[in-house]
Amino acid sequence: MAGRQARRSSTPRLAVWAILMFLFGLGLGVFLTSQSCGRHRGRLPVEEEPATPRPAPAPRRDRGARQAPPDVPPAPAPIPAPVPAPVPAPAPAKPPQPAGPPRFALVIDDLGYAPPDLVARLCALAVPFDVAVLPFQEFTRQSAEIAHGRGKEVMLHLPMEPLGYPGPGKNPGPGAVLYDLSEAQVRDRVRKALADIPFRKGVNNHMGSRITPDQARMTWVLEEIKARGCFFVDSRTEKDSVAFDVARDLAIPTVQRKVFLDDDKAAAEIDKQWDRALALARSDGQVLAIGHIYPETVERLERLVPAAKGKVAFVLASTLAN
Repeated sequence: MAGRQARRSSTPRLAVWAILMFLFGLGLGVFLTSQSCGRHRGRLPVEEEPATPRPAPAPRRDRGARQAPPDVPPAPAPIPAPVPAPVPAPAPAKPPQPAGPPRFALVIDDLGYAPPDLVARLCALAVPFDVAVLPFQEFTRQSAEIAHGRGKEVMLHLPMEPLGYPGPGKNPGPGAVLYDLSEAQVRDRVRKALADIPFRKGVNNHMGSRITPDQARMTWVLEEIKARGCFFVDSRTEKDSVAFDVARDLAIPTVQRKVFLDDDKAAAEIDKQWDRALALARSDGQVLAIGHIYPETVERLERLVPAAKGKVAFVLASTLAN
């Protein structure tokens, strides 16, 4: 009996504890659920901490996929600068010419063997010009003195070996520079020839078609000329002459012959060559012409020179040498 009562009294207690435990578990579940929702909804304003904003993650690009163009309008293509029209290269300018009429330098060769009266007749021409005097001739000194006394410029007409020497008409005269001479002999002959001409200011070659194309021999000759302060005229008796170029390389004042007046001594031919020289003077601004002390040449010059006054300015060869 007593055991039954005990079991009866414990049964309600268990039911109450079961209800309490159920309620406790239900309440605990509600509490935990509210705490979990609070984490997702955010804290209260008083509890919130300032958070550092993070950049949005870059969209993932697939290797095989093409990237979409940015939503930015493309920049306009640059406008190419205009290409200037090509400017043609200017034509090479001619060397400046001196003011006034063209300059004409006249050189008369082979004084020394001509009689003094012909020299005096030549030097009576009332214009500046040069005489080239051969050394070691009968009238060498007298010819130089006459010309100098009449205000003409005196040059040494240096004899040199021509092609074909010693054939007929190929003898350059005494004291000539010959091809087979040694350097010392060449230099000695040039020094002696220079010493034989009084009043000489310059030098030109007499014949010399075998010497003037030879650079070594012309260097020997021209070094002696330079040592005595003379200018040099290349008579151009040979088209392959290097004398002018060697003289320039040695800084010797130099000029080249352009016209021979009297290869043919006929009056008509001398006149023709004279006209050619005048034409070159007009076109180039200057010219150097060479004649010889032939009676025929002197006679023509007595007519041609006065007629050319006003058309050209007669000057000394040294004026053109530079």
